[in-house]
Amino acid sequence: MKKTLGLLSLILLLYSCDDGDIVVTDFAIKNATLSVCGLEQKVIYATNNDGVYESLSLILDATGAINDSVSNLLITEVNEDGYTFNLNSNNRLIYRIYDGAISNDYFCSNVPPSQPKVLQEFVSGDAGTVTIRVAYSDLSNDNNDADTDGDGVPNNMEGYDPNLSDSEMQDTDGDGIPDYLDIDDDGDNVPTRLEVDPEEGNWEDNGFFDKDVDGTPNYLDADDDGDGVPTRNEVDESDLENLDEGQILNPLNYRDEGDLNFLNKFYSEFGNNPTYIENRINRKIITEVIISGFSLKDSNGNSPDINTNRDYNMGSFNSSFNKTYLRNTDSEEDSEEENPADTVED
Repeated sequence: MKKTLGLLSLILLLYSCDDGDIVVTDFAIKNATLSVCGLEQKVIYATNNDGVYESLSLILDATGAINDSVSNLLITEVNEDGYTFNLNSNNRLIYRIYDGAISNDYFCSNVPPSQPKVLQEFVSGDAGTVTIRVAYSDLSNDNNDADTDGDGVPNNMEGYDPNLSDSEMQDTDGDGIPDYLDIDDDGDNVPTRLEVDPEEGNWEDNGFFDKDVDGTPNYLDADDDGDGVPTRNEVDESDLENLDEGQILNPLNYRDEGDLNFLNKFYSEFGNNPTYIENRINRKIITEVIISGFSLKDSNGNSPDINTNRDYNMGSFNSSFNKTYLRNTDSEEDSEEENPADTVED
């Protein structure tokens, strides 16, 4: 972040209008790494303590698309067009110059600290719009080994194709969740990460585990031991009769002798298991904030208004949140609990 915004009335103006307003084409603080806090209101801010003590903050009313349940998330749904709303009395852009360094708790405290002292403040009016763009940052990387669902199999080996929609991508068990988002690709109630190669633990060196040697690895095989009974049904039928609401019957819990039942082709007792493990994964996103056509007024009325006629990229921030993908439905349920690792670094 550059320190020149504090001198913006001297070096960033393009020309002065007849009415005394200052028209600027850009700000020095831009493309910053933003921080977010607040529940009833969201505060997005960037600070500069390098020579000039200054901040640019956007205070948003936590309504509509704004996430009001998690303090350091803003919007958790990806929309290619972004979310756009107007600057007004509830959604304000504020630029300040201080007499000392600004700490993070200046913006995130219930009662703002008395120090540092604000020397000058410019506040937006009703002109201008805010556009918030959200993109998933867990889909690919330079090594092409991104693993969005964290199941141990990279996206590029699970049929991920950025040119296809989720409904068009590989979905082995046909549950409506593409494999790259599915923690149980074959729908057998045994998580993929436990079926990749439980004996050796490294599929890259040893290949995928295939118990019945039928050419289909366990994590994609609905009948791992080839005994004719689907893996998910190799559970105790008496447990099904006394199934409590919300209880999940997992084949990993059933063993007669030796191998687990679902890996023992000589054991074929079963029940009709209607339960499914929850498909809850951690999604990582990058959020970008762009402000257009706004004006800033000096709170004390001592300086000319500052106007811009260009899009201004305030900056971006990275975050993550838990998301549950429901099987055989298009609806998705977002987490309402704050993720302890909610904010992540670049």
